[in-house]
Amino acid sequence: MNELVKEERSWWSRNWKWVVPVGGCFTIIIIGIILIGGAIFGFVNKVQNSSGGDEALEIVQNNPAVIEALGEPIEKNGFGSYKVNYTNGDKTAEALFPIKGPKGEALVELKSAGEDDEILYEIFQVTLENTGEVIDLNKSQLKAGDY
Repeated sequence: MNELVKEERSWWSRNWKWVVPVGGCFTIIIIGIILIGGAIFGFVNKVQNSSGGDEALEIVQNNPAVIEALGEPIEKNGFGSYKVNYTNGDKTAEALFPIKGPKGEALVELKSAGEDDEILYEIFQVTLENTGEVIDLNKSQLKAGDY
């Protein structure tokens, strides 16, 4: 008797017709999400750096009154809000971000004007969350880097 031997095809040979287009579309979608996410992260990081938030955090971390109230180490506790405005070559920036230490949490509020090493602080304060006490760090007579 002649038996027909049917060779079983591999999974790839049976399914390639739908795997290729679906996989290609999925890859394009993933790459698009990564690119958009990277662009958003880059933009947010740029605004955050331009607002003076990083320099303000460094000043706060080295301030004895804040260290006494919150303990060490002091670090950011979330994202916060940042605003930078350029008008006729003048830069104004506002930052509001939470910080925390071993003894508690606080909110840093910053309003400044100027560029790089010529920053003048209009408002620079830390409000302790548990007591509501405000620690004024406004050193409008000092430039960034003089702390």
